[in-house]
Order: sequence, then structure tokens, then C-alpha cells
Amino acid sequence: MKFQITNYKLQITVACTVFLVTCYLLPVTSSFAAHSADEIVTRIQNEFESIKDLSGKFVQKSYIKDLEQTQEFKGVFFLKKPARMMWEYEDPRDEKVVINDKETFIFKKSQNQVIRTKFSEESYSQVPIAMLESFDNIRNDFNISMPEKNALKLIPKQKIGHIKSVIMETSNHGFPIQMFTILDTYGNIIMIELKDIKTNPGLKDELFNFQIPDDAEVFDMSQ
Repeated sequence: MKFQITNYKLQITVACTVFLVTCYLLPVTSSFAAHSADEIVTRIQNEFESIKDLSGKFVQKSYIKDLEQTQEFKGVFFLKKPARMMWEYEDPRDEKVVINDKETFIFKKSQNQVIRTKFSEESYSQVPIAMLESFDNIRNDFNISMPEKNALKLIPKQKIGHIKSVIMETSNHGFPIQMFTILDTYGNIIMIELKDIKTNPGLKDELFNFQIPDDAEVFDMSQ
């Protein structure tokens, strides 16, 4: 069975968007209720430099409109600035994704298949990388509002892949970010709940160096 590359690319890049946007919100440690959206963004910008890497668990629920069904997955993720990330799904979606600078590997273990791609200015995943490198861009790229006291809403000012909006739900106790919800222009909804987050655990660079298995079938989309 071959990869359904288009569907996988959409789901992976949406997930990539969610995890990379997460980085900007991690340092907020106090209640959001008494602050405006602009004040929250300013505080994040001032404190973001303290975050070098992070790890955690996630629960992803994906509503795929064309299929009219919701799928649920769990896994772990690791991120290190700048532009390095790995996340791995548990069974039954036995998938591993590694991003290292401008190179991405999607490894489907049960089928021993690998998709290799590169970031570019036109690619769906390029914008989250740019946001990671410069938090100032979040105000340039998104209109930010606070629809509820425990949520931030981001709407792209210009076309960013298929993203229609991003909702970030916050928590007033414990880790400050509870869930992300991505709505795309096709009507798909991706919800990711974050758990057991550890900041600055001292991740090694080797974690993000993916070695393609010798006998794996490779779909190289990087050319």
C-alpha cells in the first residue's frame, strides 16, 4: 500500500503548525484573565528567549470533513530551537515525523516507507518555522483577539496554506496552554491537547537526525 501523500501532507503540516505555534505561548505563567491579547503577546515575546527546547505528550483529534469522521491519536513530541522537531504517534498510527532545519522526514513504520521533503517559502510548513525564528512576525501574519478570557484567536492576514483560524485555549493553573484547535478552509478541524510539558530538558541534537532505513521505500519530494 502506497502513502496517500496529499492527505498525509495536509495532516502532517497542520500538526506541524500547531506544535511550532505552541513554542510562543509556553512561557506565560500567570492568569490571562486580567490581560488583553496584545499584552499577552508582548509578555510572550519578552519571555520567549528563555525557552531552548521542550518535550511533552499530545492527544490529537482530527475531524476530516470529506470522510465525515473523527480520528483520535496519541503520542509524544520534542522540539529544539531553531527549527528542529520530532513527534511520534502511538499505535495504530505508527508514524514518526522529524524536522531538522529545512528537511522533513515522515516515517510510516508498519509499511517501512519514508516521505522526504524540504521547506520552501511557498510550502505550507514554512510559516511556522519563520514564526519560531522571529516572534515579531506573529503580529504581522495574524490578527489576534481574545474571544473568551481563556482563549486566543489567530486569523491569518494573508493566505497561509489552508489555515482559516487557530484557537489557543489557556489554563489558569498548571501549564498555561491546554489545547489548540485548527480550522482549515476545507472544513477540517484538528484539535491537539498538550500534556506533561517539560521546558528546557536539554535535548540532544542527535534526536533530530533521522537515518533512513536501508530497506525502506523512499518518496523523495525534496528535489
